Amino acid sequence: MCVSHAPLAEASSDLPEAIDKAVSDVLGRVGDSSSLAAMVLVVVAGLREVGVLIVRHALERRDEPYRRGEALVDCPHCGGHMQRRRKLRPKGRCTDVGKVVYKRCQYECFECGHRLFPLDDSLQLRPALRGHDEGFANKLVLMCTVVPFGKGCDLFCRMTGIKASTQLARALTFTIGTRLYEAEMARADALWLSRCEQPELFEPPPAKLRQLKRHKRVYVMTDNSKIGIHQGTRGRHAPQTKMLRKIAQQAKRKAIAAAKRQNLGPESPPKLSEDMQALLAADEDSWRDVRALLIFSESDLATTSNTRRQILHRRVIGHVGTKDEWMRLVHLALHEEGVYTAHEVVIVADGGRGIWELFAELLPTTATRRVVQILDWFHAAQKLWAIGRALKGSKTPAQRKACNAWVKQLLDYLAEGKVSNVLQRLRKVRKIPAAAAKTLENGIDYFVTHRRRMHYRDFRNRRMLIGSGAIESVHAWVFQPRCRLPGMRWSVAGANAMIRLRCSWASDRWDDDFAQAANAPPLTNRKLKIAA
Repeated sequence: MCVSHAPLAEASSDLPEAIDKAVSDVLGRVGDSSSLAAMVLVVVAGLREVGVLIVRHALERRDEPYRRGEALVDCPHCGGHMQRRRKLRPKGRCTDVGKVVYKRCQYECFECGHRLFPLDDSLQLRPALRGHDEGFANKLVLMCTVVPFGKGCDLFCRMTGIKASTQLARALTFTIGTRLYEAEMARADALWLSRCEQPELFEPPPAKLRQLKRHKRVYVMTDNSKIGIHQGTRGRHAPQTKMLRKIAQQAKRKAIAAAKRQNLGPESPPKLSEDMQALLAADEDSWRDVRALLIFSESDLATTSNTRRQILHRRVIGHVGTKDEWMRLVHLALHEEGVYTAHEVVIVADGGRGIWELFAELLPTTATRRVVQILDWFHAAQKLWAIGRALKGSKTPAQRKACNAWVKQLLDYLAEGKVSNVLQRLRKVRKIPAAAAKTLENGIDYFVTHRRRMHYRDFRNRRMLIGSGAIESVHAWVFQPRCRLPGMRWSVAGANAMIRLRCSWASDRWDDDFAQAANAPPLTNRKLKIAA
């Protein structure tokens, strides 16, 4: 079985001539350009053309021994000798210089029927990247992580001059994101098992702590937001429930209006059929919590003004899933960021009970680590304003003036850390409107529960952050701009894949995480159905 080598020899001999022709063409177009910007664009495009010629020539030259049959190829499956097929197979691969289309020789094992391309095996191509160049895939996935796929491919083409389809961008993005998610969950599960077997990893003895480089103060913040999740079948053959849900919502509004007309009260449940209730429940379940965690040290804070400080480096993680999965991921992040060995840990969060239960289990105060829990100042102030509006009203100017005067006095007490004075004033309220009784009762319980987390004067004197604006902004610039666009719905697997990519980008770990995900084999063989 013979293969003609004339095209290869001709291509090899004509390469300098082809490069000279391309360079001459570029020089001619540069001379005809009317502006500096046009000259630069012509030169960049010409350099890509030359680069594609050189890469294609180098690839086909490397394939020449296989075409001539000089190299012996053994079957990786059965170990038998493989024979060369006559026809050369073309292949296109996207690189940083453009799409390179070259021909390579194919071998076949006649014992087991396995086929392979020896040239492709020698190029160390990444299966996760579908054989494309790692630099090309890195930039394309990053672009589609920051903005949606269609706009990302358009911006990628404008910046690099290389066209990429949304189908390729979507496949690469979710492959890398899924591998990051699986690798992180595997590390979290393994570390969680060692929590009981090797507790000294997380609570080292004092002798070992003296040998470690410990953070003086670390901030840990957490909060939740929501994104749209679509469960079940999607696409053309999915059940069309959008109109039915709209009808159910209209029926619910009519039932509430009828209850008000009958003086049943706003809290009376509307009477709906079972089908309508099921549709409303399905619509409510389409929104799921995205849990987020932010970790940064005191040394990562830079003073930008007398009242503001900026976070230079941070670690962000997010997840859509169960509480047990989230606890393991938080445990992993605390361990990797050195929170367990820090001198002082400051936790700033809102009043969610689950948040404080989580940190009570993972981050208790020890003899070598001080843990300070701070209730976000703005959530505490918001609670006081809600109580004030319920008691004093906010519809007329007189009501708003009375409400402002009453709340501001309590805010002054709260800023001084005098929670006892706040509780005393709340408990001594007389002439409570019926509609405000529940709000006042909940407010008193709120301040009693978080009393030890409201020593704001002491916190400020020690230059601690008392607001959770940093974690609130994480949802605003990390998750929501990509995962909560109008009409956007995700599967759980797709949401977690994109969240991992966004967290890697926000934490300045992109290149390391991408290389690790591209080179590592997949941890599972199951096919994930990802939709966004």
